[in-house]
Amino acid sequence: MRIPIFQRYILKVFIPFFLLSTFLFTALFMMVNFMQIIHRGILSGFSFYFLFKTLVFLIPNIFSMVLPLAFLMATLLSLGQLSGDGEIMAMRAGGYSFKEILTSLLASSLVVVFLLVFITNWFGPLSLKKSNDYVLAMVNKITKLELRAQTFQKISDWEIYSDEVDNKAQKLLNVKLSRTFKKSDNNSLWLLKIDAKEGSYRIIKEKGLLMKFGNGRFNQVDFKNNETLVHGTFKAYETLIPFFSKSTLNRKLYPKEMQSFELLDKIKANALSQSMLMKYKVDFITRFTMVLSPVIFFLIGAPLGLLLEKKGKAMGFSLTLLIIFIYYGISVISMALAKKHGIFFPWILYVPPILGFAAGAYIWRAKLYLK
Repeated sequence: MRIPIFQRYILKVFIPFFLLSTFLFTALFMMVNFMQIIHRGILSGFSFYFLFKTLVFLIPNIFSMVLPLAFLMATLLSLGQLSGDGEIMAMRAGGYSFKEILTSLLASSLVVVFLLVFITNWFGPLSLKKSNDYVLAMVNKITKLELRAQTFQKISDWEIYSDEVDNKAQKLLNVKLSRTFKKSDNNSLWLLKIDAKEGSYRIIKEKGLLMKFGNGRFNQVDFKNNETLVHGTFKAYETLIPFFSKSTLNRKLYPKEMQSFELLDKIKANALSQSMLMKYKVDFITRFTMVLSPVIFFLIGAPLGLLLEKKGKAMGFSLTLLIIFIYYGISVISMALAKKHGIFFPWILYVPPILGFAAGAYIWRAKLYLK
């Protein structure tokens, strides 16, 4: 369907404001998260490569928060500029109603809603989990490796010891490597030990530490059954110590790190404590209520933006902050009450969008249709 020229013109003014607002809010959220992550890294030592990966995988989750805010600010600023330049008055004089003038922005809000549904329910949690995995690996010093002689060092699920270490040549002498693990068939606990006269190592980016040994032996012992022993010798042997230990990969996930279908499975399993179950339910419902915010911000922001006229961009920015503070403040309070007091669940979670739609309908009618 062909978009009318005047609606394309409105989009031409709106899109630069939207992109700029998205960039500014994203940069702000990225800076806050960067300071938190780097603070943890400074305390423990970290890899700049993993820091970069952490921030990259954090972007989708940040977008889920930024896009509604950027849409609201872009709506206020673009319509304020058009109104102040007399463009809206010219369109009205041409016989176009406010509904026709704002149709393109309403369609844009629906596009943002569909994008948020995808990010919030699927892509965002998956990326957030990867980001947190990189933070854990970074904090655990797995990537900033400097082996020390005659010292037991824990790397991922492994423990390594060597009589002599040459970190420049990445060579080891009289090296011992060990780890405990469970066998999935009978859940028995085993100890694996590798002893070698010589060895070497190198870091494989994003995968782990590749270790090679020469002239050695290995033993596997079952802790529950001392008579069970696996023994062998080798001339050459190599193994990869992953950056992410099994305990990290199998760590307990936060609700925000789970995709929506995973949250629903957890809720249906009914294997959680009452408090945790309520957190899962609240998170699941709010994923669908919060994505409606672009439409709500359109209903509130569009009529206010048309009234800004010559009052400038400062007023548009101030109104954006005020609306955000009120709407998300009510949302946070409703989520807290739903988690703490079951009597409020789930109806209180629908209060913010209902109030938002009601406020938007009132402002729309009072400021536009009565003119």
